[in-house]
Amino acid sequence: MTLAKEAALDKAMTQRQTRGHLRRRYFHCLPLKTLGSCLECYDGTPANPASYTAPPAPHLLAA
Repeated sequence: MTLAKEAALDKAMTQRQTRGHLRRRYFHCLPLKTLGSCLECYDGTPANPASYTAPPAPHLLAA
């Protein structure tokens, strides 16, 4: 896998795992197609802090 392919895959997975207004990247893909939101926004149940991480800072070299 080239670095460009790896960067493109990470960008795609970031879109599937990040909820924009919450600024969290989860370790699993969010059900945005079926529910239209993350589970926390859908039913109000708080997410386990061990299931997400803050989005990493953008790479300066990849820009």
